[in-house]
Amino acid sequence: MKKGWTEVALGEVLTRQTHSCSILPEESYREVTVSMWGKGTRLRRMVSGSEIAASSRNLAKAGDFIISKIDARHGAYGFISPDLDGAVVTNDFPLYAISSPLLDQRWLYWISQSRFFVNLCRSASEGTTNRVRLKESRFGELTIPLPPLAEQQRIVARLDAIEERLTRVQRLREEQDQQFLAALRSAFHKIEETAE
Repeated sequence: MKKGWTEVALGEVLTRQTHSCSILPEESYREVTVSMWGKGTRLRRMVSGSEIAASSRNLAKAGDFIISKIDARHGAYGFISPDLDGAVVTNDFPLYAISSPLLDQRWLYWISQSRFFVNLCRSASEGTTNRVRLKESRFGELTIPLPPLAEQQRIVARLDAIEERLTRVQRLREEQDQQFLAALRSAFHKIEETAE
């Protein structure tokens, strides 16, 4: 490990959040789900309270780290986005807040995007074939590398810049594909107009 870097247990830098709310049959609720392979969180559905089997659910707060007990071993975790603040989740989706000023949220984001983190979650999951679940107590014991905060921020800034460039390249490729298809359609229609 690099000089100045340490390893820290997730339970030392993350605190389990349990902001529960009562489910009222006449109210509407947003439900959160987590996509696999590091694709993050999204709105699962809008649902009326009468359709929710439980009398209470946990409330997600913007910035919370959410993990799927069932699919953590497949990279199903991420951060609650501001548009999902106040949405509800089941107990199969534990929520954590960063509780240490030594951990940058974007550092955890990038660590969680790695195969290393997926393997950690696999090692903290147990059960039979269709019942493999993340054990929260073991999740809290998992350790991640933790450089000094300034180093985390430097690395994160570089990774964010690379991600931004890759996103721009992807957008340009999509625009080129659309322009190419438009040119093909135009050429086809010109040929079609003059064909016998």
